[in-house]
Amino acid sequence: MNQDFINNVIEDTEEYRDHLSTVDAQGKRVWLYPKKPSGRYYNYRTWATLAFLAFFFTLPFIKVDGEQFLLFNVLERKFVLFGLLFTPQDFHLFVLAMLTFLVFIILFTVVFGRLFCGWVCPQTVFMEMIFRRIEYWIEGDAGEQRKLDQSPWTTHKIRKKVLKHAIIYGLALVFTNFFLAYLISMEEVIKIIKEPVSQHMGGFLAMIVFSLA
Repeated sequence: MNQDFINNVIEDTEEYRDHLSTVDAQGKRVWLYPKKPSGRYYNYRTWATLAFLAFFFTLPFIKVDGEQFLLFNVLERKFVLFGLLFTPQDFHLFVLAMLTFLVFIILFTVVFGRLFCGWVCPQTVFMEMIFRRIEYWIEGDAGEQRKLDQSPWTTHKIRKKVLKHAIIYGLALVFTNFFLAYLISMEEVIKIIKEPVSQHMGGFLAMIVFSLA
């Protein structure tokens, strides 16, 4: 076989290595529009998402022997795993417990493939099963989203974009507060919410920035 032909085939098949598929020749971003999924397994993922959210919103309110079920308060060096309190003197036990948990996640992912990443990973749950659904609900499927983005800025387009981002940002604030409950406790979060914003301006601004991210 001609060596030049072989070289051309290799060069053609490896062309994807030379550039990012999400950036065009001018360096501009190529926006992706995922098609709305459906089917039996997607319905199963929906139920898994509901279970995940139930745990996420419920655990900060659960106490065992007066301690929150899960707490990772780095500032006060107080860690609670499944109701068991770990102080700085128990740091080696806490590290052992965390390593055991991480090994479990790694082994679970290795054995069951993408089950963890695709079904219960927090990033996947929030992005694909919540925010993406809001996008489908307001802007439609992939083709409708592309058509909307390519259309001129009319009142209809502005209304859809503002509504989508307002809902997503509002939910992000709720998720941020509950995530904060795992770091400083739910009681402290409720206390901060009830107090004037001026007393917690630094934390308030950090929450706003974190939610925007």
